[in-house]
Amino acid sequence: MRDSPAAKGGIVIVQTRHESAYLAANMLGDPGERDLFVYLPPGYEESDRRYATAYLLHAFGQSAETVVNPPTDDERWRPPIEDVLDPVFRRMGVPPMIVVIPDGNCRYGCGQWIDSPVSGSFGSYVAKDVVSFVDSTYRTIANTKSRGCFGFSSGGMGSWNIVSQNPDVFTAMAVLSADTFLDMTHKIFFYKFFDNIWPDAPDGPVEDDDWAPMVYAYAAAYSPNPDNPPYHVDLPVAWPSGEVIPEVWDRWLACDPVENYRDRLDNLRKLSGILLDAGFRDNYELHWGHRLLHHRLTEAGIEHTFTENPGNHGGRANERLQVALEWLGQVLEHE
Repeated sequence: MRDSPAAKGGIVIVQTRHESAYLAANMLGDPGERDLFVYLPPGYEESDRRYATAYLLHAFGQSAETVVNPPTDDERWRPPIEDVLDPVFRRMGVPPMIVVIPDGNCRYGCGQWIDSPVSGSFGSYVAKDVVSFVDSTYRTIANTKSRGCFGFSSGGMGSWNIVSQNPDVFTAMAVLSADTFLDMTHKIFFYKFFDNIWPDAPDGPVEDDDWAPMVYAYAAAYSPNPDNPPYHVDLPVAWPSGEVIPEVWDRWLACDPVENYRDRLDNLRKLSGILLDAGFRDNYELHWGHRLLHHRLTEAGIEHTFTENPGNHGGRANERLQVALEWLGQVLEHE
């Protein structure tokens, strides 16, 4: 592990290279050593107090590095992460928290923050390796009631799956415009991809095709098949018929919050808080997944907060991260 603190106008973000066996075992040739960034709140270096910790899980196509230091030549400009986090604690009156930014990127785009023998065990990496390292290195309140996860899009789905499977590690999750209701929102991805490559059969990710990396990254996470080289995935839609393959699609649904909540009700009841937030103009219709999850959690008697905003998919992402942090500040226990 190598530490590199960066101070910017009193803001401290520590970069560490963190090695994990959970990630090293992947089949994509991705490194097991990853960036791990830790934002230390205002006053951390001048005090001896301990802090609640919020784990920020990035979206598809991002990495921990691009969250902290976004590229400046993208079509959509994004501010450096300290410009998102710092106002929450300096101006919004939120109790100071440590914010941890792990890396969930994989060769295809994102490991989706779940455990896969193909893309890597990103869920276990966060819940076990990263939490243990952070608690042993920084002045955290090393208690379940003082840890939460938040994230946007794939990071929102990751927050759901990690927290709902590890209520002994995390007590709260802010799920922002998350991948969910895959039957409606994601099945179409395969037909978009097939249209783009027609009449050729699918043969791995295609350069300059927006659908290809999502198809293969999601399949590596949700329907991995180590015995199916060279890409080690099972696609849930058959070529060229377009017929859905039920036994493969069921594996995708097992990762879908609107489906897997049923098996996690006892875990969900242990949590201190669940926030569901989505823009009602989401380009991928993910607000319908949030609405369905809200409906099903309500019917199951699971307490949660449900909000919508006027955003599309990503246009208000940084603002929603601030909203999530403000909410976590109310839910987590502080010194």
